[in-house]
Order: sequence, then C-alpha cells, then structure tokens
Amino acid sequence: MFKVKVTGLAGLKAEFATLSSDLPKIVSSELQSMSQEWVLLAKKDAPADQATLKGGITFSQRDKLVYDIFSNAFYSPFMEFGTKGKYQPIPGTEKIAAEFKGYKGGDFMDLLRNIVRWVHRKGITGRYSVKTKKRLGGKVTQYAEDYSAAWPIAMSILKNGVNPHPFFFKQMHIVWPQMVRNVERRIAERSKVKVIMPNNIQPKIVTI
Repeated sequence: MFKVKVTGLAGLKAEFATLSSDLPKIVSSELQSMSQEWVLLAKKDAPADQATLKGGITFSQRDKLVYDIFSNAFYSPFMEFGTKGKYQPIPGTEKIAAEFKGYKGGDFMDLLRNIVRWVHRKGITGRYSVKTKKRLGGKVTQYAEDYSAAWPIAMSILKNGVNPHPFFFKQMHIVWPQMVRNVERRIAERSKVKVIMPNNIQPKIVTI
C-alpha cells in the first residue's frame, strides 16, 4: 500500500502575510484539484484489467492543508516497481522501493483469486457453444477451469517475478509542478505581486 501526504506548505502564511485569509483557501483548493488529478492519472496508468488496484486508488482530506493520496491494494508496490529480477524503481523512488524489495507480506490466495478473476474475464479457458457463443458448464465447473489456468500463472509470478508497471509515483512529477504554478498565479492575481514558491516544498511520501 502507498500513501502520499501532500503537505509541506507551512510557513507560506508568514511569507505572504497580506494574504493571511485567502492563502489557506487558495492552497487547499489547489491541493484538492491536484489530488483528484493524481488519482485520475494513476487509475489510467494502472495495469490493464487490475480492477482491484484501480479501485483502491483514492485520496482524502486529513486537514485544511493536508491531503493523503492512497493506492490501497497490498500488491501496489509490486506492480509499481516489479519483483525479483525485474525489480526496477523509477528515479526518485529508490528509497521507498527498497522497503518492498524481497517483501513477503500479502496473501498468496489473494494473488490467486485475482488471477482467477482475470482468467474468467478474459475468457482464457473453458468450453463455448458454437451456436450461442456462450460458455458451457455451471459455476462450479467454470471456476474449476479458471482455477486450473490461474494456478500456473500465479506460480510463475512467484518464481519469475512481474515486470514493473509504473502508475503511481510518476504522477507526482506531472501534477505537483502544475499545482505550484497555479498557487503562484492565484497569489499573484490576489496580491498583484509576482511570487515564487520556495523550492523545498514537496509532497511527503510515506508507506503504511
């Protein structure tokens, strides 16, 4: 599971004292917009057909100037960075990626169930009627067929690993600079003075 704490804007109120009442509203509004865009882009770039992964990408407002962005699926880091010999963190995420390298947590049965669902959705196995194009057999039979196809796939993942599919942290480099520019622009519009945000303002990346 990933969690990004979008904050670090403390001190701006003192720097722009003339905007003491408007600044929190401006920053909070832009943080919310940025969090929404981060989630949308992450869902778009998440591995295809990973409904559980996509559904677990969300955000919440913890405080007036603090937003949390999550990827809740336990296998989020494995999709993001890859596993075993295919492990490859994207630049800037090496430290957090290292926390998950060789991680043994999670549940194999969760992995297997997700693969069974994927096999079923893709229609990879099973027998179909030539006439109706519909799959033959009852639910128990179909599940057994899907399970038989999913098992070797799950075992292959455990043995050989999975390729990295960056979908989450890459969004920071897209949405964060735009958010900073929006804050600068809105402050300038209100104060009639051009401002430059401090360079040390960055999202805080944490894991839980």
